[in-house]
Amino acid sequence: NHNNNNNNHKYIEKKYKSTNASPTNKIVAPPMVYISGEEMTSYVCKLIVKEWIEPYFDVSQWEHYDLSCKSRDETNDKVLQDAVEAGSRIGAIFKEPTITPSALQVEEMGLSKSFGSPNGAMRKGWNGITISRDTIHIEGVELGYKNPVFFERHAVGGEYGAGWNSVGKGTLLTTYIPDNDDDGTPDAPPFVVDKRDLTDDHNVC
Repeated sequence: NHNNNNNNHKYIEKKYKSTNASPTNKIVAPPMVYISGEEMTSYVCKLIVKEWIEPYFDVSQWEHYDLSCKSRDETNDKVLQDAVEAGSRIGAIFKEPTITPSALQVEEMGLSKSFGSPNGAMRKGWNGITISRDTIHIEGVELGYKNPVFFERHAVGGEYGAGWNSVGKGTLLTTYIPDNDDDGTPDAPPFVVDKRDLTDDHNVC
């Protein structure tokens, strides 16, 4: 409500009044790469920046990159390359969720083609391998579970670029094969890292 917003504003002003300020008496935010996406989350993020950040912080040092489907299509994905370069250079990045359009969305948006997820290129460019995601709890919305759930995704080995195949019943083995020594002999014999039994008629692996 309005009173809560005023209290939040006073708290922000009190907390940061001793830090460096711009000529407009706003707190100068350090350089950051802001990557915008699309859909509802992008609208919400822009609203947060407009209402809760820009009135109190000078964000003129932020670099903005639009990774919406339209922008990626119009620049032939150069905007993604620029965003990755900027993130490597600055070292501070905020990214809104992006979408990888389906064939139907490509047609609906009038895109020339469907560009893949940008996340693989970002992780490769920034040497990032782990995504940490907490659940979002909204008051009044029942999620089907009560306790917090924390997700960790480890993008080790460039899984966005990994191959896949449709298979039937059988056994899936993940095998490690070591490099050879200078004399051509292997450091160690190959061994199975993981074994999964596929019991369905249709599987993707």
